[in-house]
Amino acid sequence: MFTSRTAITSVSIVVLLAGCGSNVTPLADPPTPIIGTARGDPGRGWIGGEPDWVAASESDAGTKMYSGAAAGTAAPAAAVDAAEILPGDGGGGGALQPIRPIEQPGLRAGSVDDNAEFADFLTYLARIHDLGVVTRDFDPTGRIVVTVTGTSGLPAAGAQVTVMADGAEIASLRTTADGTARFLPALYGTTQALQATEFTFTTGEVSAIGAPGSTVALQATAAGGGPDPVALDVMFLLDATGSMGDEIARLKDTIDAVAAQVDGFESKPDVRFAMTLYRDQGDTFLTSTFDFTSDIAAFRSALNDVVAEGGGDYPEALEEGLASALSEPSWRDPASTLQLVFLVADAPPHIDRQVPLTYPAAIIDAISRGIKVFPIASSESDDQAEAAFREIAAGTGARFVFLSYGALGAATGGSTDIAATDYEELPLDALVVRLIAEELAALSGTTVEVPPTTAPPVTNPQGQ
Repeated sequence: MFTSRTAITSVSIVVLLAGCGSNVTPLADPPTPIIGTARGDPGRGWIGGEPDWVAASESDAGTKMYSGAAAGTAAPAAAVDAAEILPGDGGGGGALQPIRPIEQPGLRAGSVDDNAEFADFLTYLARIHDLGVVTRDFDPTGRIVVTVTGTSGLPAAGAQVTVMADGAEIASLRTTADGTARFLPALYGTTQALQATEFTFTTGEVSAIGAPGSTVALQATAAGGGPDPVALDVMFLLDATGSMGDEIARLKDTIDAVAAQVDGFESKPDVRFAMTLYRDQGDTFLTSTFDFTSDIAAFRSALNDVVAEGGGDYPEALEEGLASALSEPSWRDPASTLQLVFLVADAPPHIDRQVPLTYPAAIIDAISRGIKVFPIASSESDDQAEAAFREIAAGTGARFVFLSYGALGAATGGSTDIAATDYEELPLDALVVRLIAEELAALSGTTVEVPPTTAPPVTNPQGQ
């Protein structure tokens, strides 16, 4: 089990873990995507067509070579990301220099649940903001946790909950796998939300009243639990800029292992995978989405094509990527589908520029649809990135995941409050599989059995 502040909700399925703040109106119903064609999976694929992976200066620069390969042998795209770029001859012009393979040890990660230790999370946010770390407006104070239970006593996942105050509708929530939803009054920014001393929560014909900072329990008229098989949509939202190049190849292996293991679950969920990639303004593409597919081979093939390139400055188009991930692919009905996003990134969003959908607004949208977003912080993450990632995770009811061993070491900011005793370290694929398994098992109120793991090694961040 997770240790210390990382205690999690118990759930019930046996999984083999071997293997590898702007106040903005949330998105409306996702538009119908324009779907391209993926190899082996007609009718699904890259929305709008597969992107151009590299800029003209690189694609025209000549063959990408492996040191020691036969003359004229091109290295596959994945090898470029997993290789060390050797010093060139000073020719410049953006040409890729010859490369040699380097060893790629597996990624390891830890996670914390800021919703379980909410007071500590509020203290962390106050402290890093006092230190001058700037994020979008995100104020989680006054959080109300709503739990909806079915007549069977099992969680009522996918239940819609309407929030009212002084006769006005404030928000619409959707419960996640464990039957819970979070209402953050300040996130909505209206006068009623900010000034109300109590709110009315309604699902179906049942209502209950809750004050800021309280919990609310509702009894649904449906039985609760999940269908057989459970419909599961898993989205991977990936930063595909050049700074991720050292880890992209290993992430490909990780995601491939996750897809294979989830597809092989004994419970046989009706699982589909999708991915949205993002870079930054001025790159070959800003965002690109591969639509949901149940064809694991097609998903793997598309994933294998991904190349890390571009970026430039440190912040990236995370918010544009999150907006695309929520709006473009063909998500199924949230009333009957578990919906998860795994955001893998090493940089914060560009909070210095106007965007159609800020990440606090995306949190509102995700809450209204019951989508959990699990950020996975990669090696170069700083305090600003960690704070934004943890706000996204806490707002959507997910855990914050971070690499404890990656290309450049641990992936938390210098002012983190996460200490080595706060989490258990696992291979990244095992941790992601475990998180997915817990979501599935929450529907039946049982537990995930996992093999014992070793104590955290010295790669863990010590906190400050």
